Amino acid sequence: MFQIESIDPKVFKQQTRKATMIIMAMFIVIGFITASLSNHYLGPYSNSPVVVNLLGAFIGLVITGLIVKTFFADKAWMHEAVYAFRLKRHLIMVTNRLRPLQEASERNDITAIKLMRFYHLGLEQMHKFEGNSTALIDLAAEKRELEKKMQELNISLEQKSLNPKELDSYPLQKDS
Repeated sequence: MFQIESIDPKVFKQQTRKATMIIMAMFIVIGFITASLSNHYLGPYSNSPVVVNLLGAFIGLVITGLIVKTFFADKAWMHEAVYAFRLKRHLIMVTNRLRPLQEASERNDITAIKLMRFYHLGLEQMHKFEGNSTALIDLAAEKRELEKKMQELNISLEQKSLNPKELDSYPLQKDS
């Protein structure tokens, strides 16, 4: 179950920048070390020091990724970045079934309407995080129309959670 959280876009930007800087600094240090070590140990066996350095940097990237996932993903300074990643992942799950969900919500399918409301709220939050005011304007009309339908059907507008299993009854969109 994924829950949309109330996060101020300014706080989101500050925290994600902080997390990015920490991870970049860590990668720079680890990348230099692994590139140097790969050059030292593999250099004599290669005619291309650039390839050996890139291999070392790639190994540093993998190590950095493993360290971040294992030790830092649950830290407070990573919360906003991990939250945004999870929100995008859940929005993509809905996007992959968007046409069937829209069709079902037009037929007053309560579950589809709730899923579409979650989608609108999540998309609105991502657009605010990214400072995408044009997309917010584009989303507003569709969002208002759905809100009106929800009020007519006496469905709560507070649909801030998504159970991915609810999506299983709607088929994945086929690429045309």
